[in-house]
Amino acid sequence: MNSELVQQFKAYLQLQHEPVGLAFLEQVPEQVEHIGKRVPSACTFWRLGEQGVFYANTEDHKECPIGMMTMGFTMPASDVERANALVETMANVQYFSPAEVSALPTVQKPHQFIVYGRLDLLPLEPDVVLCMMDTQQSMLIAEALGQVNWLQGGQSAFGRPTCGVIPRTLKTGETSLSFGCVGARTYTEMTPGEVVLSIPGEQFAELVERLQTIAQANNALAPFHQQQKALFPA
Repeated sequence: MNSELVQQFKAYLQLQHEPVGLAFLEQVPEQVEHIGKRVPSACTFWRLGEQGVFYANTEDHKECPIGMMTMGFTMPASDVERANALVETMANVQYFSPAEVSALPTVQKPHQFIVYGRLDLLPLEPDVVLCMMDTQQSMLIAEALGQVNWLQGGQSAFGRPTCGVIPRTLKTGETSLSFGCVGARTYTEMTPGEVVLSIPGEQFAELVERLQTIAQANNALAPFHQQQKALFPA
């Protein structure tokens, strides 16, 4: 990925987190190393990806049965049982309906591995770009994509599971936003004001170009609103 493009993306949004790329592959490039550590959830890989580049396989995702499902890995029978038990627990506390499981989006692209990594360090083109951001930054993204245009029907955002935005992005070819489920917020340590954005990899460059225009427009409008507010002291 073009590192200059990534730096522009971060600058326009004033990001606090590194954007992370995900690539779903049958074979891994030789220079990419295995993660080599156990993690409690699939979304934990997102935060680790902010620090470098690595790949993870089915076994590496097995501690997170829901993540295995959404990431499209074939689940051994024992993991299917764990997934069912987790869904049952969610249903018992009225958090999640078992009927929703069949509707969960899953990655359909054939793959044995997922390469995760900082977008500016990724040695291959990502299928999906993930980024944690606050609501103000999310507004800039929505404006850049035309998703808050009243003539175009508005935008869509999702909650649980947060990892579901990845296969949804791959399926629809559209940028997706998740408010962040309780699991993802626990494992990734998202703040209450942060959300997760999922961008189709092939659309990243175009989004950055649009962001430049929107960021400049917001900067141009800000002084007007500040002056207007000053006319009405508290």
